[in-house]
Amino acid sequence: MSKTKKWLAGLAATVGMCILGIFYLLHPSGQIQDFQQWQYQKNASAHANSRLSVKFFGVSTLLFDDGRDQIIIDGFFSRPSLVQVAIHKIQSNSDLIQQVIQEQKLQRAQALLVTHSHYDHALDITELGQQLPELKILGSNSTLNIARGGHVPEQQLIQIQPWKTLHFNSFSITPIPSQHTPPTAVNNDLGEKITHPLMQPARFSDFKEGGSFDYLIEHEDYRILVKASTGAVPNQFKHLQVDSLFLGIAQLSRQSPEFQQRYLAQTLATLKPKNVIPIHWDNFFQPLHQPLQFLPRIADDTEQSMRTLIQAAEQQHTQVILLSQPVSYSLH
Repeated sequence: MSKTKKWLAGLAATVGMCILGIFYLLHPSGQIQDFQQWQYQKNASAHANSRLSVKFFGVSTLLFDDGRDQIIIDGFFSRPSLVQVAIHKIQSNSDLIQQVIQEQKLQRAQALLVTHSHYDHALDITELGQQLPELKILGSNSTLNIARGGHVPEQQLIQIQPWKTLHFNSFSITPIPSQHTPPTAVNNDLGEKITHPLMQPARFSDFKEGGSFDYLIEHEDYRILVKASTGAVPNQFKHLQVDSLFLGIAQLSRQSPEFQQRYLAQTLATLKPKNVIPIHWDNFFQPLHQPLQFLPRIADDTEQSMRTLIQAAEQQHTQVILLSQPVSYSLH
């Protein structure tokens, strides 16, 4: 074989290995079917007697519903593809948001609570605010600047104050200062703010973190904490106990064992919930109509993160509930 043919053969092998490597890295980091033991299966009779239920739409998008009023967390439904995010400017899908509003009867939504201002938490708040003129949008000033970019009226916007409780009929909402997941190469804007109204379409990098919040949600005698990001302020919850904990586990497996132990101690072990529902574990580059999958290997080892959480929860007899589709789960 000539040197040229050898070189071409070597090049072809290298390219082939690169393609296989990329395919491997973009493949889901585990199979959700391996966690059937913890997956919730729809139970119509249980929901019929529920005073409060929740639906999970991936990332940290949650819809709490007591039959009269609703509270939305983040409200990220558009879920642009990886190619769109990497190459193009992104924007909320108006038609999809209209469809979600009709299907979920979001005209009953009282408030939209935004945990921070990255696009996978805040992309759709403008469209939701425009299509739901009675909806109050709660978040940091960075979050509100996303809404202002779409000309959402100021009377719909509430800049939250840490630990100041707000009331929406039977719901009481208390925002709690939080920490974002530790930065990565493509997510290193922690602490940066959106200082002017952000118009869409925009680059994903224009959606700065802008400060992170957890939310304590109280409904009658039931208490819920929603923590979207895998980061915790030390001793933040030492005087707090909740019934249900919605706990972000994105990038948990990528952190040191010491970080993992500390994070679970400061959240799960301190709050002592009856049940814990993992959130922010799915591949948010896939559209809403497809079944949720774990994040790709290039982003996380979601299977390991899930097993770490399950082990810690079982040690303290906390039930793990894995919501893998947007069906109503009865909280109480």
